[in-house]
Amino acid sequence: MKESYKKILVAVDSSEQARRAFQEAIEVTRRNEAHLYILIVSDTNHLGSEPYAVDHIVKEARKAAGAIVEALEESIPEDIAFTSIVDDGNPKAKIVAYAEAEKIDLILMGATGTGTFSRLLLGSTTAYVVNNAPCNVMVVR
Repeated sequence: MKESYKKILVAVDSSEQARRAFQEAIEVTRRNEAHLYILIVSDTNHLGSEPYAVDHIVKEARKAAGAIVEALEESIPEDIAFTSIVDDGNPKAKIVAYAEAEKIDLILMGATGTGTFSRLLLGSTTAYVVNNAPCNVMVVR
């Protein structure tokens, strides 16, 4: 176990478990006097091939993701330093890639995501991140 974590990444979506992971991340960040990275990735991995439709869906997904991050940012205490990242693509791959690129010490995320199918797979994104992340991963229920 690391003595302390200095770069903490919380992966969020609009789920209740992501909100709980976010709250836990704030506490862990505070205890470690760390920097918090908030990452939301709109899953655009399986979109169709019609360029206009894809462009429209991506724009709407970014807008929705931005609204989620904005709402979370409003609840961050003033003593917490943070960076917010809104991205699109394959969430599981983006989370791991971001953790590698930024040399993240700890990732926090919910056990499952927003979709019914995601719940049936028992958090396939979470399972992927746990198995492929370059650092420790805390799964919040």
